[in-house]
Amino acid sequence: MRKNTADKILASALALMTERGYNNVSVKEIALTAGVSEMTVFRHFDTKMGILHSLIQTYSYIPYFEHFFLHELTGHLKNDLQQIAHSYLTFMEKNKPIFLIAIQDRSILPELIDIISDNNTRQLQNLLASYFQKSIELGHMKKEIDTKGQAIVFLTGLFGFFVSNAIWENHFLKDQQENFVQDTVEVFMKGVQA
Repeated sequence: MRKNTADKILASALALMTERGYNNVSVKEIALTAGVSEMTVFRHFDTKMGILHSLIQTYSYIPYFEHFFLHELTGHLKNDLQQIAHSYLTFMEKNKPIFLIAIQDRSILPELIDIISDNNTRQLQNLLASYFQKSIELGHMKKEIDTKGQAIVFLTGLFGFFVSNAIWENHFLKDQQENFVQDTVEVFMKGVQA
């Protein structure tokens, strides 16, 4: 029962905040939309920011990627990079509401970008850099590459693709994800492959 109530609160908060931003939504509105009292909202989440933190944790892709990097990758650089790219874009699409909240309120809540960045982007960068280090050790990537720098390069390209589609719903790239991933991986590999 408790989890169900918390889930309803989170779903209501996510819908309202995605549409209007964090700052323009009150706890009272969240409670009303969820069909609970304000006191119930505060029992589950001490503050409105607590709701947002829970949303960010709920939508975190790090647990998936920790398992993914440990158990799903084969060591075949091209295939692995394509899998990473597709998984990243899938999770970012799922996380689009959190991204939209963050950009709507970036001037009011600059710490929100840091929270999202710390919880997801930096951890994923570290996972990818470790994968690159192993690829160097296996002789699949050039020894002289900066693994963290190349992780940033790879993820930034994917992030740019996601942002273009998230902000402009009918963007010209909308139906180009497969081609984009293949081209991105091909170009990236030309620069790093041993």
